[in-house]
Amino acid sequence: MEAWELFKKTVAGNKLIEPGAGVLAAVSGGPDSMCMLHMLWRLKKTVPFDLYCVSIDHGLRNVAKKEVAAVSRWCQSHGIASFVRRIPVASYARENKLSVETAGRMLRYEIFKSVAMETGCGSVATGHTANDTAETALMWIIRGAGTEGLSGIPMARPLTGDINVIRPLHSITREEIMRYLRRQGMPYFTDVSNKAMDYTRNRIRSRLLPLLKTFNPRIVEHLYNLTQIISRENEYLQSVVSREISKSAHVGGSRITLALKRFIGYNKVIQARILKNILPEKLSSSQIERLLDWVSLSDERKMIFSRRWSINKNRHSLTFRKTK
Repeated sequence: MEAWELFKKTVAGNKLIEPGAGVLAAVSGGPDSMCMLHMLWRLKKTVPFDLYCVSIDHGLRNVAKKEVAAVSRWCQSHGIASFVRRIPVASYARENKLSVETAGRMLRYEIFKSVAMETGCGSVATGHTANDTAETALMWIIRGAGTEGLSGIPMARPLTGDINVIRPLHSITREEIMRYLRRQGMPYFTDVSNKAMDYTRNRIRSRLLPLLKTFNPRIVEHLYNLTQIISRENEYLQSVVSREISKSAHVGGSRITLALKRFIGYNKVIQARILKNILPEKLSSSQIERLLDWVSLSDERKMIFSRRWSINKNRHSLTFRKTK
């Protein structure tokens, strides 16, 4: 299926854009976001919705001013209201002791939120692709993540109470996007910082994925499909876990109680997910494993399992208490 058909299927099948909605397209000028902008503009001809565009100059590259200006000109010639915002990423990163990547993302999403509220848009569309999902999955594999991390980038997620982030290119590969841009004669810019080898994602994109393609040219599609399978299974497991928590757990401030007999009767996968859900402190897989072994095997009545939490066990319940 070609990119345009995949785009329409993704939008309609996941109800990403309803008639009469307001959509703010976040456009950098790169191939992914320019492809998304063009497709949203085409979609407006058959699905009536309000389309706006926001471009951000991060103040990191001299050419960025020309790029956001070119995006604005394209929008103007196609009847799309556009906004340009400039953010001081480097100074914000220094002042807050953040990486440039993290600072840029934080400031970017604040701008998205602000402009979406200003225009009355209920959705912010970003140009994340199947390649981004595949790269994210590889990053999490390298870091040793569990299946939650392998769910990849969600198709949609809340930004605020009334505004969602949507990703209409979610199922489309970068190769398909480049073919689409060539066919449509759509201009785009290439950010040279995307080739910098000091970012893990860029190394995965430039080195690891090309190597994996020598084993299987369709590796991006297969990784993407894997994340979607895991995402659906995680969604189901989460519904089971939420139901069981409502039956067996009592959460109150610095004290959390679980019915011991019911908890021990669960599969270990469900036990681990219950602990991850009820405990406010993020625990590693090894900490979770240690906790579960202690619950099922140890005769001890108390264990301090982190700097801030302890656990007590009696015949009827497990009680987690905040120690600090």
